[in-house]
Amino acid sequence: GELPVEVFGPDAEKMELDQMSRHGSLSMFRDVPPDDIIEACKLEKEPQYVSNNLDVPVVIVTSEISPFSRSGGLGLVTASLALELSGRGHRTMVVSPMYDKYEGVQYVASKRIWLFGAEHEVKYFHLWHPLSEGKGIDYLFVDNPCYHRPGGLYYNAQQGVEYADNLFRFALFCLSALEAPSSVPCGGVAYGERVTFLANDWQSALVPVYLAHRMRPMHRYKDARCIFVVHNFGYQGIYPFNKLVPNPNGTLPYIAKNVDIDDFGLNGTAAYEHMIYQYPDYERNYNGDDGNVWNLTKGAIMTCDRILTVSPGYASEMKTKEGGFRLDELVRQKEFFLGGILNGIDVVSYNPRTDPQLSMNYNVETLQEGKTHCKLQLQERVGLEKNSEVLVAGFVGRLTHQKGIDLILEAVDWMMTDTGNGVTGRVQLLLMGNGDECYIEGMQAMTERWRGRVAGCKFDAQLEHVLYAGCDLLLMPSRYEPCGLPQMIAQRYGCVPVVTLCGGLRDSVVVEPPEEATGFGILPLDSHKFKEAAYGAFDTFYNSPELFRDMQHRGFQTDFSWTPRIDEYEKHIDWALGDAPYVR
Repeated sequence: GELPVEVFGPDAEKMELDQMSRHGSLSMFRDVPPDDIIEACKLEKEPQYVSNNLDVPVVIVTSEISPFSRSGGLGLVTASLALELSGRGHRTMVVSPMYDKYEGVQYVASKRIWLFGAEHEVKYFHLWHPLSEGKGIDYLFVDNPCYHRPGGLYYNAQQGVEYADNLFRFALFCLSALEAPSSVPCGGVAYGERVTFLANDWQSALVPVYLAHRMRPMHRYKDARCIFVVHNFGYQGIYPFNKLVPNPNGTLPYIAKNVDIDDFGLNGTAAYEHMIYQYPDYERNYNGDDGNVWNLTKGAIMTCDRILTVSPGYASEMKTKEGGFRLDELVRQKEFFLGGILNGIDVVSYNPRTDPQLSMNYNVETLQEGKTHCKLQLQERVGLEKNSEVLVAGFVGRLTHQKGIDLILEAVDWMMTDTGNGVTGRVQLLLMGNGDECYIEGMQAMTERWRGRVAGCKFDAQLEHVLYAGCDLLLMPSRYEPCGLPQMIAQRYGCVPVVTLCGGLRDSVVVEPPEEATGFGILPLDSHKFKEAAYGAFDTFYNSPELFRDMQHRGFQTDFSWTPRIDEYEKHIDWALGDAPYVR
């Protein structure tokens, strides 16, 4: 028979993005009046740090910003940063490409920017989003024909390949973003040149490069600072010298060109050395290949005033050969200016005390009763056998190798088979996600083989909340995870995570000592260690129920709000403004 929840279909990608938007504070904007947003965002703890530079505006430069554009977590995190920094009292601007027509935006300015041998016109469109007490966010969208693509933001969705002119697209974006605070009026008044830029990931990596090697030599932005925020170090913006660039006469098609440092609008040996990376001999493609490429992230690391990433654990991994993706030596050299700040979650949307998606709301006193109700609700929704006593484990995320879904699928038969140990064979499993076809097929096969005990479905924004509330365990055997959000949301709902001890998972899940634990850890990650950790979790649920309940309660009461995270961001902003520019 048919499952009550649609498993897969042509709208899977849209459903995934809709679901992801639930993680970002801006998901509330279109339906909730501004005053109610501020009331709702009174987080669980008061700020513990007061910035010394509230008078210095913050300019967030990002290639995606929810709810306007997003392809992953970057747009959600930058949206939350903008909301929270504005709420603290910073005048806050977000600069992002205008990939589509956005409702409510107004044309405010245009500029002609010289890049890659020609002038290019960019237009700026503005949207003011008020919060309360005069606070709000200035959204500034950079418009140029190069951003108008029928596929994804960075890739041709049908062919699965990066757009050939991305180097030009994001170089133009970074230059346009740097011009915005000084010359584009927002609300009638420009921000000026004393600002703090938060440049996010490789798409914005040229902001600190241009600030150091173009603006400051021209005596512009001498009081500005730039913090480079790394969300995923595995993507660095690496391009060969020979790239497609716009035809100098401004017409298509694009032409192949050997891109030199002058084409970026830069000059001098220092700028060249900061942006160039040379692959070692064994990684070059052919004899005579000198291995030289442009590495935008390397340029940002070399020129920014501070480096932040999305968890302390990931900051440590960036300094290692395995996690540094060839730039670990440079990161270690700049270790004094490196920090890791765990992302927060939207504690308003994800609140079991008030969540409208749940059949019963619950608090720490009624946690067991509430989760029992929600488990039955979940089982009914997804076609699992209704049994409030059985352990239910869940997975939510993309079905990819990075997320370790292959390890889960490999272990399903073991989980479902009673071998006399009193634990396996007494488990139900729900897998929610969309991704690689091979894993989708594997999920469907397991659902058929263990119908009533294993269920699989695509992302569903409402059902996701019921998954966290109805599941006893969340399985998250990621191969790497810069931050991760599901493990934090799960704990907020009393769902105990089983995670690889890497990146942000290590920072947000306590696995020892037992009296402080909020979850179970996998280290190192392989099939055997995953089963070992899962078995430990299953055994604790059935044979040490009081210990399991204590873990639930500790996770339930952990503060994953943005408040302490913004305290740390403000410290780094103050430190950056207190120091001289790193490159001057």
